[in-house]
Amino acid sequence: MNGKGKRRLKHGDGEPRDPTPYLGVVEDVIEAVPHDPLSRQFLLIDAVREDEFIRDSASAAESPDSLALVRIMSTPKRLNDMFGLAEVRPGNWLSFELDNSGGIPRAWEMRASENYASRRSRSVRGMRRIEASDGAARTSDGDLLTKLIDAAILQAKDSKRESAADAIEQIGVGGQIEIVVLDVGQASANLIRRDGQPIGFFDLGSPLWFNRGSFPIKYGLPALPSGFVILSHWDFDHFELGRRNAPYHQLRWFAPDQPVGLNTARFQKQLGHRLTFIDGPAAGGGFRMSRGISKVQNDRNGTGYLLRYEAEGKTALLTADASYDNIDPTMLSGVSRLTIPHHGAASTILPPPAVPTSRAVASFGLPNKYRHPDPQTLADHASQKWRIEATAAFGGRTRGNKMLFP
Repeated sequence: MNGKGKRRLKHGDGEPRDPTPYLGVVEDVIEAVPHDPLSRQFLLIDAVREDEFIRDSASAAESPDSLALVRIMSTPKRLNDMFGLAEVRPGNWLSFELDNSGGIPRAWEMRASENYASRRSRSVRGMRRIEASDGAARTSDGDLLTKLIDAAILQAKDSKRESAADAIEQIGVGGQIEIVVLDVGQASANLIRRDGQPIGFFDLGSPLWFNRGSFPIKYGLPALPSGFVILSHWDFDHFELGRRNAPYHQLRWFAPDQPVGLNTARFQKQLGHRLTFIDGPAAGGGFRMSRGISKVQNDRNGTGYLLRYEAEGKTALLTADASYDNIDPTMLSGVSRLTIPHHGAASTILPPPAVPTSRAVASFGLPNKYRHPDPQTLADHASQKWRIEATAAFGGRTRGNKMLFP
């Protein structure tokens, strides 16, 4: 027994650890392979220690010792049988505990205090969904959920709110534009150059721990003493390279205002006044920005930004993670260069037919835990006459940066 009368559990690396209670929002769900009984589902959760948050929510939201990303491996059936959790989806808030009992489901913590490196796996206990209040009735869960959402919003209180025209103005006009899809492994980052000089990024991601093996062994970071980062949406694999490299914090950041967890909100606070939340469509200098048209609640991918550039009879579209059915058809019209949505993930939506001299670039890394790219997705692009390139070594293709435009 320890001094508090609780049994302390031994961690696998010799470090004594008490059970750790967490509150968190589901960032991503990687579904199990259908009809494969050995396949597992993965949940990525943006989490904060429940005890610390209840004690002092403002302090916990800022403290790297209280924050972690948690990756849980299970099956939908087990989550339902053990915890009564059916159909866990992005945007769901959960309460759960990790301990070292050795049981299943298994989970891996990536603590903010350790820059989101991973420890050995632990066991998941007592998981439940945090439900909102029903109408006028107030519940403890409803109050807790409001407190969690408010804590994330307050972290970014120093950020400005403008129209997307502010980002278009930052890009500027004139010169010879080049757009390069960067090889950042299982993530997304795109460099924009004018007359051969880097001026900014559309997305600036790198893989989290469980996909780190896909990141290039040798990687030279483009130097930008000034410039911009436009984020399509607030997923770690679209901003993690920018978060990890402090010089990029000094750039001007533009992003949609989307619901986020406390780990993402902490990074938003670090950016402070350099972060501008933007909304609406905008156009100028050959560029056009528009948000995805998804109506699904908490769909960051489908409500994120897309960036289109048109010059000299060629048109490029950076789709980020928005599926084709969530893209305004006018953004797809006449496109001859595009990034394949969501790293080549499985999709039931056919791409638009290619126009002459077209190319489609898939940004993904190997190996990865997301099962990207989906062979049928690539086959669908080939059937629509797109010439497919990839940032990973795949199907005889060489890994590396890929020129999207011109």
